[in-house]
Amino acid sequence: MAFFSITGCAMHLINALTPGSGATHIPALSYGEHPRHKFDLYRPEQGNNLPVVVFIHGGYWSSGERSEYRFVGETLAQRGYLAVIISYRLFPEVRFPAFIEDAASAVAAVRKIAAQYGGDPKQLYVGGHSAGAHSALMLALDERYLRAEGGSPAWLSGVFGLSGPYDFLPPKAKKVAAIFGPPERYPEGNTVNFVSADHPPALLIHGRDDTTVSVRNSQRLVELLQSAGSSAELFVSDGGHVAPLLAFSGLKRRRSDMLDALDNWISAPRQIDTNEDILAEAQ
Repeated sequence: MAFFSITGCAMHLINALTPGSGATHIPALSYGEHPRHKFDLYRPEQGNNLPVVVFIHGGYWSSGERSEYRFVGETLAQRGYLAVIISYRLFPEVRFPAFIEDAASAVAAVRKIAAQYGGDPKQLYVGGHSAGAHSALMLALDERYLRAEGGSPAWLSGVFGLSGPYDFLPPKAKKVAAIFGPPERYPEGNTVNFVSADHPPALLIHGRDDTTVSVRNSQRLVELLQSAGSSAELFVSDGGHVAPLLAFSGLKRRRSDMLDALDNWISAPRQIDTNEDILAEAQ
């Protein structure tokens, strides 16, 4: 499996072609001390008690800037969400699981301040593209990361992944081996190893022609989650690895079945867990 990232120039072009009207941008809020421990908020010009969507960018765990994903934040805000685009530490400065730990810290920080910006922390979703999708699903399936922040996956109303690698270890690429090694740690980074019945609802979106991360990653994880009794849905789109991400762009979003599927999934009624111990842990 070979990973790649969209170039910064291409991302800036996508942003330029994506009108930002109807969204208010609050940049560079901190969730930690490292320069990359920042997130940008995008919210509709009006509205309160908005569902909150935390988005984790991709880039092979080694590249990417939250500013490059402005079009994602603006599109989510225009659809009625309080959107959050996070930055996190990257390889080679850090290795697995530091980027997932950063995402957990960001989710905890967003949960604390969401109401100040019109968001409802009880409607908290996390998602991402490619490497970011891997981090999002790890947060939802491996409870250790959010527990380290004083919470649990019960904080999450749902998790979604675009073009994510969920069953790719042991790796074939030397760079991935360096990011997730040593070999005895590989099982800790393979998302499919953490499937059980007790997970937030999941929506996995993948391009059927993805030659970067095979659609089989999403198919297998959904199959395993459903077999375990966990709520999981699969949406297979046309196109390759970046097609689900480009659905947020100005060229696609007005006629995007994928975005409609995401909206419908977020707005679907959720069964509220009344177990007092679980709810207490999520406070």
